[in-house]
Amino acid sequence: MTLPRSTPSAQGVDATGLLALLDALETPGHGTHSLMVARHGQVIAEGWWAPYRHDRVHLGYSLSKSFTATVLGGLVGQGLIDLDAPVLSYLVDDLGTLHEKWQRVTVRNCITMTVGHSTEAWDWRGENLPPVGGPDDADPLLPQILAKVPDGEPGRVWAYNQVATYLVAQAIAAVTGEPLTTHVRRLLLEPFGGLPGRAQRTLQGRDLGFSGLHVTTPAILALAQSWLDGGRWQGVDLVPAGYAAQAPRPTPASLAAAETGDWGYGYGCSFWNASHGYRGDGAYGQYAIVLPEHDVAVAITSEVEDMQHTLDLLWTHLLPAVDADVDPASDEVLARRLTDLGHPPLTGEQPGVATRAARHPDSQLPPEYATVSVEVTDGGHQLLRFDHPTGDLATLVGNGQWLESAWPTPFGVDLPIAASGGWRGGAFTAELRVVETPHTIRLVVQPDAGTARLDWRLVPLTGPDPLLAASHPF
Repeated sequence: MTLPRSTPSAQGVDATGLLALLDALETPGHGTHSLMVARHGQVIAEGWWAPYRHDRVHLGYSLSKSFTATVLGGLVGQGLIDLDAPVLSYLVDDLGTLHEKWQRVTVRNCITMTVGHSTEAWDWRGENLPPVGGPDDADPLLPQILAKVPDGEPGRVWAYNQVATYLVAQAIAAVTGEPLTTHVRRLLLEPFGGLPGRAQRTLQGRDLGFSGLHVTTPAILALAQSWLDGGRWQGVDLVPAGYAAQAPRPTPASLAAAETGDWGYGYGCSFWNASHGYRGDGAYGQYAIVLPEHDVAVAITSEVEDMQHTLDLLWTHLLPAVDADVDPASDEVLARRLTDLGHPPLTGEQPGVATRAARHPDSQLPPEYATVSVEVTDGGHQLLRFDHPTGDLATLVGNGQWLESAWPTPFGVDLPIAASGGWRGGAFTAELRVVETPHTIRLVVQPDAGTARLDWRLVPLTGPDPLLAASHPF
């Protein structure tokens, strides 16, 4: 069941504040992909900047941790997992073989990132994960994780650490016999309205837990709303009331860490406290924001480097609009504005020509993207072809419009791409938006030099190869 719809005025929010928020978000070259705002459990604003869509999933990066924490709370409520049990008791047959610090690391330590490591202990990206195996094989990451004994005291030392949530995800799979994502679907996405989900996994098929979850913006808003309602969705408990009350509370260890801005308010059970309310968030601007004092929930997806700036814009424009004098006429202006959002597609001023160029050695995309050809289709569009060991990666490029293609990947799933571009000043320039992620490839072909620059606006955390951004439906 999805959230009901209303207007800002009907829920005591001045739409002019939301219009000012849109103005602030839409600075030149902005990276916002979607925005949803709910008050009193009703959606009062929602919009997607084309080529992003309401029904399309989006990589949440570390926002995945808040979904994992919600699933964990549900299993704790069912008595399947004990927060104060050693996390490795669910994964290792004989704890006595482990270093004594690892024996004392609990599930609670993991979900609050107080494992005891003083720095990040996860060393792997998509391109350097251990070799392929099967989900029934021993996890090759586990012995590498255990080799890094916490250098501090479990429960007393906090560091943002992917290893912690990965161990929770594996414990959930071991206890229930089902992967984390199965529980995400059953506990969250199905009650939220049967919303789609995709996930990145290790090469052995294990859910990461700390990242990789792809969900829609309505699912992100529903997660925030369920926490705003005390861990309940449509009157049904997703997590026990005690867990719902505890999860947002920052641990003393996290408050002692030298974080800055809205990250300086501490970390609870995979939720950050903030100057206003609390939130789950992920790299490059993915947010599920819970504002209990205003009875407001917010979901945002984006491609931004300065995540604090986005929060500052919310505090500056949204919060003063709550319980302010309303202007019903502005509701209609806001509604029209929200239906007409989009990232301007690139255009060309010269007729399309065919050319072929070698990857510029300074490009951020890896050397496997050896050459690029630009062709003209019968329909008058440009067609890019990347020579790649997996085969040609063909991409339709719209002149003044976004056109969609799908790149096949070695993982058996396709990677959707939306592209626009054209010829200007003797060069072909295009943007390739990897639309189920925060990321954009920027391409410039210089026929005179015979080279093509292949760069990222912001390099994915999985590494520079776009194929590693592929995700699997669940």
